[in-house]
Amino acid sequence: MITAGIDMGLETVKVAVLQDGKVVGRGKGLSGGAKRAPAAEDALAQALAEAGLGKSSVEKIVATGKGKFDLPFADRCVSEPITTAKAARFLCPDATAAVDIGADETVVVTLGEEKPVQEMVFNEKCAAGLGIFLRTMARRLEMSLEEMSALPPKGASGPTVNDGCIVFSELDALSLLNRGASPKEVAAAIVDAAAVRACMTINDITVPVFNSVALFGGLTKNAAFVKALESYAKMGFVIPAEAEYAGAIGAALVGCEPEVPS
Repeated sequence: MITAGIDMGLETVKVAVLQDGKVVGRGKGLSGGAKRAPAAEDALAQALAEAGLGKSSVEKIVATGKGKFDLPFADRCVSEPITTAKAARFLCPDATAAVDIGADETVVVTLGEEKPVQEMVFNEKCAAGLGIFLRTMARRLEMSLEEMSALPPKGASGPTVNDGCIVFSELDALSLLNRGASPKEVAAAIVDAAAVRACMTINDITVPVFNSVALFGGLTKNAAFVKALESYAKMGFVIPAEAEYAGAIGAALVGCEPEVPS
C-alpha cells in the first residue's frame, strides 16, 4: 500500500511517502502562506520523485499540522497528537512519550498500551512559534541557524531574557544589544528562554511517563536548544534521523489504517 502524509505547518510543509510500511520519499518546502495547497503539491511531487512513483499510485493522502484544512486534495485530516504518537511508535518503538517542537507549535504526548495517546498537551498561546522566534532572532542578530545551534550553554552569570512570552523575550534581547551585550550572549539567552518555554509544556503532563522520550520537529537540528531543553527537563531525548518528518510520517501511517465510520 502506498500512502502520503503532509505536515502543513505555518512555516514549512513536509511530506512523507510510505510504501508497504517503509518511508520511500520525502519532500519539503515553505508553507506558501495563502497558497498552501500549491506548496503542498510541490512538496508531494518532490517526495514522489524521490520514491520513483506517480501521484496516481498513492492510495490515500492524509494531512496534519496547523494548515491541514487548507488542502482540498487530502483524503483525510488528522490532529497533531495522533500523528505524533503514530510516528513515535514507528520511529522509536520503545518510546513512552514524544515531544514535537516545530516552528509554530509544541505537542507533548504520552503513549498508552490500550490507546495510542494516553495524555496530550499543547503549548500555550504565548509559547507559540518557538521555531519562528529563533529564526527571526537569528536574522536580527545576523547569525545563521547553524551558528546559533553551535552556541555553548548560557552561563549562570550570562544575560537573560523573558521566558514567559516570546514578545517580551524579543524586546529584552533588543534591550540587551542596546546596552552592549554581544550577539552571541543574546543568542544564548534567547535559546535558553525558548528551552524553558518548551519545558513548561512538557511539565503540563499530569502523569509523566518519561522512561524513553522521542523528540521530533525542526528544532531537533538546533543542538544548543536540545542541550538546554535536556538540562531543564532533566531527561535525555531519542532523536531519530527522520525527526523533522515525524508529523508527515505519522499522517502517512494513519492513511494505512481503515477509517472508522462516524
